[in-house]
Amino acid sequence: MFFNIEFYPPYMTPEDLLRVEPKVLAKLILHKRERISHSLPKTIESVAVEKHTAEKLARRSRDIKEEIEPKFNNLLKERNQIVLSISDAVLSVDLTAEDNSQISELVSEMESDKTTSNRYLEKLEKITNICSKYNLDIEGLENYNISVKANQALSELASDHEKAKNDWNENESHRRRLESKFTKLSTNLNDSEKAKEFWLEKIDSNFDELLIDAKRVADGGPSSRQISRNRKQTNSKRRI
Repeated sequence: MFFNIEFYPPYMTPEDLLRVEPKVLAKLILHKRERISHSLPKTIESVAVEKHTAEKLARRSRDIKEEIEPKFNNLLKERNQIVLSISDAVLSVDLTAEDNSQISELVSEMESDKTTSNRYLEKLEKITNICSKYNLDIEGLENYNISVKANQALSELASDHEKAKNDWNENESHRRRLESKFTKLSTNLNDSEKAKEFWLEKIDSNFDELLIDAKRVADGGPSSRQISRNRKQTNSKRRI
């Protein structure tokens, strides 16, 4: 149901607004709420379809990420096994301060999951060359081959792992945005329905309940804003 509303200028002064009959203002508010209630359901339905699609994409990308992630993390652990062997091996020789510092730095970088497979091999080669000066055979260490193979497997899996993470982050962010939009629109529709019921009831009344403040000001009394300000000042004095 839509009301026919009298035409009023788009820009009204406070004085113009005060001259408008309360019933007309109520009809204007009700008209706006009815337009919202009429248009929102289609929008909500459209967003709901998008949200459902986004949820499926987010679940699918999460499943792919959760399938790849354990494999990736296990390979990282295997790759870093050589680090422990190197740390133990260098304890048996008297390294110079410079070599000891360089090996410590290289080992720390090898342990990082941010280190690419190629960079890992470069650092391992540097450690191997330093240790060869002390007759330490890094390639002969027990975990050397395990770590090198794990590093190779990581190089093959890295792009899929990165893509899975990015896809999930993108799809999950999109799902959350649509979830928020759907919730906001549904709340707006619910609020509009309640407002319609309120103003439909008020249109048939004399608006006395809503005009208490206006009548008080017309009779020379304080506005609701002034009353609120006075109350705050009174409360402030009590706390002093």
